Parts: sequence; C-alpha cells; structure tokens
Amino acid sequence: MGNQINISFKDVDGKPNAKVVEFIGDLDATNVESVLEKIVSLMDNGVVNIVADFEKLRYVNSTGLGILLHFSKLAKEKGGCFKIANVNEHVYEIIEIIGANTLLDIYEGLDEAVLSL
Repeated sequence: MGNQINISFKDVDGKPNAKVVEFIGDLDATNVESVLEKIVSLMDNGVVNIVADFEKLRYVNSTGLGILLHFSKLAKEKGGCFKIANVNEHVYEIIEIIGANTLLDIYEGLDEAVLSL
C-alpha cells in the first residue's frame, strides 16, 4: 500500500484565477500521478496562480520534487505562478539537497506567499 496524500483547495479572495492547495501527507512516487492529475486539471480550468501550503506535508522525495518543478514550469507557461509556503525543516532539507530551492518560489508563511500573487 502506498503512502497517502490528500490535497484540498481554498479560494483566494479577489483572485478568481488563484487557489491555495493544501498538501497533507507524503508526496512520492506512489501518489504523484493523482496529484499531477488534480493540479493540471485545476490549471486547465483557468487557475494559473497556485500557492502550495506544505504545513502538513511530512515528506517529499525526488519524484515528488520533480512534479513540483513541473507545476512551476506549467504555471509560468500559462502566465501564472506556482509558490510554496510553510515548508517544514525536513522537507526543505530534501528540496535543498536536490538543489530545487533555487528553482522553486518558496515563502516562509502562507500570507506572504498569497500576497505575492
């Protein structure tokens, strides 16, 4: 049985093309396909500005990071942005080891990330 991840969407006041996406659980090769489908569907429906809330994300591996980089690229191609907020120390360490911290737009707090949209 694979690791579980749940994602939920919250509207951003005054920004119909933006959502906060809360990640809960572990993001890895066992569930990256379902996350990919949900986020791409969101972007295909006009939501091109996304803030990923990682407050409850426990773990990410290189496969999960790859998909985050893909989301960032896809959002830019659609004229939007993909930002990450509330990254815990363990997840940030993995992002940093792979060198993705220079490629991803990471914010300390959710409010700061949302205001940057």
